[in-house]
Amino acid sequence: MQPYTLTALRDALGNVDAATRKTARMPRHSFTPAVEERDYLGWRDPSAPQRGYIFVDGVSGPEGIMLTKTRTRNSVKRAVMCEFCRIPRRFEQVALFTAPTSQLQRDQSTLGTYLCVDLDCNARVNALRPLTPLDPPAEELIAARRQQLAQRSLAFVRDVLERASQR
Repeated sequence: MQPYTLTALRDALGNVDAATRKTARMPRHSFTPAVEERDYLGWRDPSAPQRGYIFVDGVSGPEGIMLTKTRTRNSVKRAVMCEFCRIPRRFEQVALFTAPTSQLQRDQSTLGTYLCVDLDCNARVNALRPLTPLDPPAEELIAARRQQLAQRSLAFVRDVLERASQR
């Protein structure tokens, strides 16, 4: 992922109107791993905790979407898998996020998926280690997971943006 300014990221939000773009806020923390080592850039809005943002590198710059964390209750006894990193996690660590696919207030079309609550799959994928001696070396495992993470995040962002452009 390339480093971008907040202005460039705001301009890249393709599924919200101009007034909503202006309210986007960067996280208060620095990214770990660094932005250059990420497969996508995602964070929760510090001024609106139910809101999140995901950005991927596009052909001519960043492509981004705004997400909203839904208020659903998961079963306490159940594990849930994030659709980006595909790592099973505890019920409170994964939530349903929806992305509006229209900039019109009257159109409530959304596309949703289950994602890690902190939108930071990069940190978990980069920390994966082989579980058994038969697993591939750590470098190969991490490279494969990062490639899959990049593909899934890009596909989801592009799907939302494609649906938003059709409206």
